[in-house]
Amino acid sequence: MKLKIKSLLFEYTKNARMTTKELGKKIGASQQSAFYLINNLKKKKIIESLLTIVDPVKFGYISVIAGINLIKTDSETKKEILEEIKNISAITSIEEYKEGIDFIIEYIVPNLSAFNRINLELINRFSKKMRVVFVYPIITIHEYNKNYLVKKLEIADMTLCGDNERADINEHEKKILYELVKTPDKKLVDIAITTSIQIKSVIAIKRNLEKRNIIKGYTAILNNNKLSINRQIILLKFFGEGILEIDKFEDFAKNNKNIVRLSRLIGEYQIAIVVEDDAEISIIKDVRKSFPIDNYRIMKSERIHKKAYLPIIE
Repeated sequence: MKLKIKSLLFEYTKNARMTTKELGKKIGASQQSAFYLINNLKKKKIIESLLTIVDPVKFGYISVIAGINLIKTDSETKKEILEEIKNISAITSIEEYKEGIDFIIEYIVPNLSAFNRINLELINRFSKKMRVVFVYPIITIHEYNKNYLVKKLEIADMTLCGDNERADINEHEKKILYELVKTPDKKLVDIAITTSIQIKSVIAIKRNLEKRNIIKGYTAILNNNKLSINRQIILLKFFGEGILEIDKFEDFAKNNKNIVRLSRLIGEYQIAIVVEDDAEISIIKDVRKSFPIDNYRIMKSERIHKKAYLPIIE
């Protein structure tokens, strides 16, 4: 991958709504060059989709991940199950794996009872074709920059699903948030037309949603296969006395160029990290050398089929 493309993807995944003029300045290119590169990457499906980052806790939601293995592994069964779970709005993330697990799905739901109902319906529907291997409610999520794409480490820590108060938003705010969740790069003038809200109000409301951290940012999903990016999720179980080390581990993760996401879990494992690199990944050696790890599980990603931070607001 060329250095300029790496730099562009680094900046674009930090802010997918920045103008091509701003992007060009960030990567040392002209506006025309940045415009061409972005459009070419989208055309080739290297940039697969854009996302508005919203903290689900602010809308009274919790997050739960579930690991799924297929009993029948033929392509027709896989396609059938994928199509079914893609259409469940409460399932906001679907990632397929080539080693360690078949799928990990993420639910964003009002409570554990709602999760249990939807999950049981899914299990019953495909009882002879798939099984749920694990379920872990998420306590907090930390998302970090894709620092492996650039030489200089740029530390940032976006926290989701923490102990935040529920947001109180009015109808106009809800309409604009809905448009930005549905189409993250939609022009504000087009949002004004769609919502019948004056453009000045749209601009002010968007800024206010960002200022209040209801909207935490805008990012992009990349086609890791086309970019030759290796991606893993690693579940970590700390020794009993090592629980106190988890705070230190969070600091380690924030300063590690390859860790792009850390989740605190409830269950057998206390931590899940998502690791990416354009080279071979060997982070588990450093983790085990530095922290009291009792057990771990590595799953190698194949493809992200679906990703959102919030179910579509109706």
